[in-house]
Amino acid sequence: MATDTTSSRRFGDLESPIVDADFHLTEQVSDLVPYVERPWRELFIGHNPFDESAEFFDPFPSAGIMEPHITTGRAEIFSPDAVRSADDVEAGMELLGVDLPVVTPGAVMLSVSLVHHDEVAAALARACNSFVLDRIVDETRDVYGTITIAGQKPRLAADEIDDRADESGMIGVYLPTGGLNPPLGDERYDPIYEACERAGLPLLMHGVGSGTMKSFPVQYEGFSRGMENHVIAHPFQHMVNLVSLVVQGVPERFDVDFVFQEAGIGWIPYLMYRLDNEYYARRDDAPMLSRRPSEYMTDDFYYTTQPLEGSQNAPEYVCAMARLMNAPECLLWSSDYPHHDFDHTNEIYRVFAREFERPALERIFGTNAHEVLFE
Repeated sequence: MATDTTSSRRFGDLESPIVDADFHLTEQVSDLVPYVERPWRELFIGHNPFDESAEFFDPFPSAGIMEPHITTGRAEIFSPDAVRSADDVEAGMELLGVDLPVVTPGAVMLSVSLVHHDEVAAALARACNSFVLDRIVDETRDVYGTITIAGQKPRLAADEIDDRADESGMIGVYLPTGGLNPPLGDERYDPIYEACERAGLPLLMHGVGSGTMKSFPVQYEGFSRGMENHVIAHPFQHMVNLVSLVVQGVPERFDVDFVFQEAGIGWIPYLMYRLDNEYYARRDDAPMLSRRPSEYMTDDFYYTTQPLEGSQNAPEYVCAMARLMNAPECLLWSSDYPHHDFDHTNEIYRVFAREFERPALERIFGTNAHEVLFE
């Protein structure tokens, strides 16, 4: 977790724009309800839809774990009102020294794949996009958004991508994956990949640290502490979905860039070598692949840095993992601002500057994300 909260930039002589590939909103249910279409809107405003004082119904499951920002000193930054307008985004950009933020939902909508009513989940995603376009996106200030989709209804998700793809300022498709079942290599998700391909937009996949791993591993339900959950939730979700995508040949069948957000980087080299080892042993079990799995992982998939484990106490580990994953080709810097464990640009720059020269640093901190998301 970074501790540098100054707004000054100390990124050497990098000339490329600094792109934050995972800059979060703190959207609330009350922000989204005015944009929810009927008849689903009535589900959110209590038993009496004519009573404007009724409290909103929250459809998002919760693991009931303690909110960590309360005990980490980040409560003043990570609050319900931290990022709910274009002005808030601009303030975060100034704090981090960011030129282009990739703004994604980061509060209630992270759990949209857990909503137990498929049409409601789709309606919430559509409402979120209307909220983002109405209140957040502002290209004159370099504030860009992403098209949120719910994976429960892939065809409705594809329709949403088609409807929003021409909206100025929407630069990617955002799929919260926590709790999504089956994993993303399943052919039922093909309409989503077809729509991304039509639109020429990357698919950003984001896990969540609560209530999301009910099938794998089963021991998850026995966890009694938030740390137990949070330390493995995001990388485990990504590993399951990435293995499914690769082995089922999704990168062979669709011309789409895939971005895995918020799981650090140590799991990536591990999975590259593990998958290659399996491929050598049982190639016939992945007949659609024409290359080693590790090649897809560095050519078709991209990864964001945060939370960069080891950045404070083991920078040599960070650099070793970055070398093994060929970071200059597939890594995108991200802050995860304003969450309790966000990384500051200055700190992460100092770590990578130990290993890479200016051209590679420019790719990690801007060029890679600019090519994937803005070109």
